[in-house]
Amino acid sequence: MQLIYADPHPIPDTMPAALQMLQTVDALGEVGHTVSVVSPQVKSGTTPAHILARELSANVALHYLPNLHKRWFFPLASHRPYAFLAGEWIRRQGADALLVRNLKLADHLLRQPGLPPLFFESHEVFAQTFHEDHPNPGRHERAKLEALERRERFVYRNARGIVALTPHLLDDIRTRYGEPAPSTIAPDGVDLRLASTTAKSTACGRPRLLYLGSLHRWKGVEILIEALRELPQATLRIVGGGGERIRELRRLAEAARVGERIEFAGPVAPARRFEVIADAEICLLPSSNTSIGGRYTSPLKLFEYMAMGKPVVAGNLPAMRDVLQHGRNALLAEPGSPQSFAACIRDLIGNPTLSRALGDQARSDARGYCWTRRAEQLGRFMHDVLHRSGRPSRYGYYGA
Repeated sequence: MQLIYADPHPIPDTMPAALQMLQTVDALGEVGHTVSVVSPQVKSGTTPAHILARELSANVALHYLPNLHKRWFFPLASHRPYAFLAGEWIRRQGADALLVRNLKLADHLLRQPGLPPLFFESHEVFAQTFHEDHPNPGRHERAKLEALERRERFVYRNARGIVALTPHLLDDIRTRYGEPAPSTIAPDGVDLRLASTTAKSTACGRPRLLYLGSLHRWKGVEILIEALRELPQATLRIVGGGGERIRELRRLAEAARVGERIEFAGPVAPARRFEVIADAEICLLPSSNTSIGGRYTSPLKLFEYMAMGKPVVAGNLPAMRDVLQHGRNALLAEPGSPQSFAACIRDLIGNPTLSRALGDQARSDARGYCWTRRAEQLGRFMHDVLHRSGRPSRYGYYGA
């Protein structure tokens, strides 16, 4: 198929969302689709090789439009000016299908005539997470929630198809907005090639624990700092985040008297993330028991931990149980409990045989979550939806 992937943020970039988008379009190209990516101009100097540690698929072309958000005469919070530019470009380019993961952009593009069928990749129900963040909303918050609900309802009912990261996300879409457009569930993936070419480290000194990823509060990193109080033999490396959030967590570590055993490494170049994982002995995923942390997330780092054959301790949450089974390919701790996380980590430290068995099974299971397999699923889904609609392909064929 001839596809267009559109987003109002620069691609590529080092932010997790941009990393996921680049991996998605690269894999779609790898399995034979022709993909045109349209986004604002990249200003950071980031290239696909910085993310992928190799060149982008030859079937993928990056196209850049002016970023009108930076202009004084456009509202900073609005995607509308960029959406009009993108819509004009897409209309001229033409394609069999349009793939979008940004809700505001999807809303604007769906209201423009003459564009290809739009497939929306959903990563959360924004109205639900906003409601959880504002349990006692004032007038302003209520108005924002109503606007979110209107936008989500329109997109879910008017997109040609919906791609949801988890079954729980799709359930919540249906509960809040009714039966959406045709849908499929497609978890995130992992670059097995890059994982396989990363040298494995050998154990030395204290057990080395790792958290890799952003430091949003729903990620639950505070739990790991508290758990370290019960693990005097272990060190913890926290990779990601920056600025005030790291300073806040460092203060928490000092107050818990574990600061000397925690390294706040800050961000790492995406192409080096597997090297960071290789250097750890136990990898951690302490997501909070919220909708975004427990039902909607499909963490890139989880699949990367698994692909490197690392034993994982994660929260016992629905989204984690979609991938992990306690005692088979990971250990699952009680969400939000430092004591439970510490107990699981102690079990792994004290039982190298269990640790190796979990890591080996995780590596084997990771093969089911490679990006190219996900791309094949996306291609089949879009092909089937378009075929059922009776819409002829602009290029005379569907699928790769």
